[in-house]
Amino acid sequence: MRKFNIMLDDAKEERWINELANDGWHFKSFHFPFYTFEKGEPGEYVYRTEMLEGIGYGKAAKEYLEFVQGTGVEVVQKRFNWVYYRQHKSKGDFVLYSDAGSKLSYINRIYTIYGVVSALNLAGALGNGIVMALDESAHINSFIAGLNTGIFIALLYPLAKTFFRKRNLKKEIAMFEI
Repeated sequence: MRKFNIMLDDAKEERWINELANDGWHFKSFHFPFYTFEKGEPGEYVYRTEMLEGIGYGKAAKEYLEFVQGTGVEVVQKRFNWVYYRQHKSKGDFVLYSDAGSKLSYINRIYTIYGVVSALNLAGALGNGIVMALDESAHINSFIAGLNTGIFIALLYPLAKTFFRKRNLKKEIAMFEI
């Protein structure tokens, strides 16, 4: 089964994949914006997603993925620095980040990506808007400015949501440091 879905929230995406797995649809692959699932045993697997550090390539990423797989976790798909994992439910709880510090580091990676992509789209919208204002014949700049503005606006929600996740986790960490 293929499902069209544009997810801009990693936690929401993970919940959605696990809900489908509980109904017997096992995640197989993701090729933007389509998710592919195959029919299987309901509730057989637990899925997790993770954004690796950097661009997800190199010796450190390879060693990390080998370590994770050595714990009995299966890498379902890796695309750039985004990884989809699954573990059989019979093996118990499946948690990638058991301590607040590593969870905060993970949320910071996601927040940074949203922030950079948002800033680039805002800069693109402003730059193309200026060109459009100076040269009325530059119609393509109008389209690109609109596209950049739309992407920027679309990213504001996940950027804000990730900001609040980060802030709340920092507060939680600060409570236990006293």
